[in-house]
Amino acid sequence: MRRAALVLGACVVMMGLVVMIAGPLRAATPEPSVLVPGDPRSDGEGPGLVGSPIAVALGVVLLGVVSAGATLLVLRLTREE
Repeated sequence: MRRAALVLGACVVMMGLVVMIAGPLRAATPEPSVLVPGDPRSDGEGPGLVGSPIAVALGVVLLGVVSAGATLLVLRLTREE
């Protein structure tokens, strides 16, 4: 039980550090922007795919594996014997 409290405390401290390191976010100016004709993502082509869909799919799978591992770790640390 004490071990789980230490793990939870460490996670809270790490999340606090992440929030402090991120710093303040800047918003856009309130002035209207000039519209650019056409699609800004490509040179006169249609919308198409933006980014890398394979990398996104791998990222989603990696996120699932990490969250499953974290769940198993918490269950193992908090089990009653």
